[in-house]
Amino acid sequence: MHVFFQEKDIPIRNILSVATDGAPAMTGRHKGFMAHLKRSVPNVLAVHCVIHRQHLVAKNLNERLHTSLQYVIRAVNKIRSNSLNDRLFGQLCSENDEDYNRLLLHTEVRWLSKGVCLNRFFNLFDSVRDFLENRDDELRGNLIASKNDIAYLTDLFKIINNVNLQLQGDELNLIKTKNVIAAFVGKLILFKRNLGRGEYSHFPTLSALSVRQEDLLTYCQHLNALHADFTERFQDILNMNRIYQPGF
Repeated sequence: MHVFFQEKDIPIRNILSVATDGAPAMTGRHKGFMAHLKRSVPNVLAVHCVIHRQHLVAKNLNERLHTSLQYVIRAVNKIRSNSLNDRLFGQLCSENDEDYNRLLLHTEVRWLSKGVCLNRFFNLFDSVRDFLENRDDELRGNLIASKNDIAYLTDLFKIINNVNLQLQGDELNLIKTKNVIAAFVGKLILFKRNLGRGEYSHFPTLSALSVRQEDLLTYCQHLNALHADFTERFQDILNMNRIYQPGF
């Protein structure tokens, strides 16, 4: 470690914080990178990768919302994994004058693809429904019953994707990171309060549908759980009251 810093001409005691991914090689108590670094810089701040933590939080869906998301993934895979189905679905979209003629695949590795996948899926919802008729009526029925959940998740993941984009780039620092996370955590309470009153300004996709009271209860409970999870996972950043800057 010391050899690397010397070769790169990095003054080791100038290091104030390090972003980690939580892997043992980074955070191991005795042999991890942070353990070695703290022998030279005892007060260095270890910050678990912000985007990785956001990924973990965003995956934390309740059983109902998780099931609804799985219906979407099953439908997309059923259409996209078969070349004939993919071609026939494209023809149906053209006949329906859709803006798109293909669904986007969701991958668990690139979790942010959920937001893009859901948005495209919901735009093509009617065509997906028509395509599955007589091909998979059970899945078709489940999708219809879960349409409100899919709309809610479409809006929510679009919001989370926007937050993620703010947490990228060369200009990002701890001050901006804290501001972005703190603002989003505060907005989750606002989202919950507004949805509870039947106000959908932050959920435009959901606003176009007929939403039942039991749906709102589910979404408000999820937003409340999301707020608690974000607050817990990002408490090190949210509790940073003193930011060290060169020259101070």
